[in-house]
Amino acid sequence: MCAQFTVKTNKAELEALGIEVGQSFESINDRFLPSKVAPVFVKSRDNIKLTGMRFSLIPSWSKEPKVKFATHNARIETVLEKPTWKIPFAKQHCVIPMTGFYESVYEGPIAGNIIQFHKPDESLLFAAGIFDYWKNPENDSDHFYSFSILTTEPTDFILQNGHDRSPIFLDWSRALTWLDFYKPPQSQVDFLLSEQVRPELIVEVDRPLKPGWEKRK
Repeated sequence: MCAQFTVKTNKAELEALGIEVGQSFESINDRFLPSKVAPVFVKSRDNIKLTGMRFSLIPSWSKEPKVKFATHNARIETVLEKPTWKIPFAKQHCVIPMTGFYESVYEGPIAGNIIQFHKPDESLLFAAGIFDYWKNPENDSDHFYSFSILTTEPTDFILQNGHDRSPIFLDWSRALTWLDFYKPPQSQVDFLLSEQVRPELIVEVDRPLKPGWEKRK
């Protein structure tokens, strides 16, 4: 699962894509883990806006600002079935820009490491996502937006390097479509699976896993 990703970009690059960028995002060069606020694209009226949301979706119906299960990724195969994903998938879309994503690998030629996948030129990738808005039922001042990255079956390259999932990537024109593609839910699934791109990626070892990683094989 995509539990970490990096974003390296700047205001000029984003504005060239037609993104409305606030002053807090003059330049981005960071690594994002679950629960950290990360930059995402959303449709705001007639504009595409860059905004910050927590990485790991907290459903609006949750009584707590965290849940007991991982929500940083949503599997496309079950997104129409599970209560956490159903409503956000139907009508709350976002796109997550990233220049690389990280995976822990327990099989394959570089098992025992956290690895990073990225394009050879480290240019931006656009991952399909969904988001939700959580508000504390007991405290009006405690509220936030959060998101999840949609995932699918991996390419042969990702699988050969030891991981069994991949974010759903779109080219920029399809990413723009996804932001307000509000057709019946199954049509949305079909759109993502038929329009996804499989970018050329390379892999690098980021760092070794902690001792005892073999027990998770």
